[in-house]
Amino acid sequence: MLAGAGAGLAAASAALSLPRAEPAKKTYLVTGCSAGLGLELVRQLAARGDRVYATCRTPAASASGVDELSQVAGDVVLVQGVDVTSDSVGETLKAALAGVKLDCIVHNAGGFAASRAEQKLDTICMDAMRRGFELNTLSVLRVTQALLPQLSAPGGKLVVISSMIGSIADNSSGGMYAYRTSKAAVNMVSKSLANDLKPQGIAVVAISPGFVATHFGGMSPEQKMKVGAKPVTPSVRGIVEAIDALELSNTGSFVHTNYGDGLQPAPW
Repeated sequence: MLAGAGAGLAAASAALSLPRAEPAKKTYLVTGCSAGLGLELVRQLAARGDRVYATCRTPAASASGVDELSQVAGDVVLVQGVDVTSDSVGETLKAALAGVKLDCIVHNAGGFAASRAEQKLDTICMDAMRRGFELNTLSVLRVTQALLPQLSAPGGKLVVISSMIGSIADNSSGGMYAYRTSKAAVNMVSKSLANDLKPQGIAVVAISPGFVATHFGGMSPEQKMKVGAKPVTPSVRGIVEAIDALELSNTGSFVHTNYGDGLQPAPW
């Protein structure tokens, strides 16, 4: 045995036997939590011991009318009556979260704005375009402006759930005007936020979760699974992985979470 090796192994063995410190628990705010990705994100964050402020208009899912959010176990605080399309949402959130310090804000609330058939070139209307921007783009600015003073700095995180459908480089099929343009716009919002907030030590990421089997977009989860959608649980594990990996060194990224099978860069 090399000189000193025995002592080194003994020290390593002693270190391994020491109790390992548990990861510090974090406080999250997640928007749009009554169903789909938001609901599962609340479940997974709460299951690992984090505190989650889960916002929604009502806890019952719009597609099913069932309230699963109120049944999530763990340190979950339900914040109802939150409409991210309203300019008064900031006052609602500041009143509900008075005195709360947040480690991470997840902008999950979003919507398709109109059916696919209503988003073709010959059918799209300007009201649908406006709905898309109110829900998918301006909502992120509203919530961020309201809660930024309560986000940890340095060390805070802003997460924008976006979509590859908002990728300009990946658009090879056209259509979906309201959804595509509002998501492309929120990608730009996330990039600007990353630049503006980096001096404060706050990191920002836009995430594409991919094609997931939820009610989002007008199809049922069962219908989506038949055409290649992925299950919700591993998909959200990928989102959690992306959140945990976010730091100042990779702020301003657009990431595809690859259904929990390793993070990949997404094209803008």
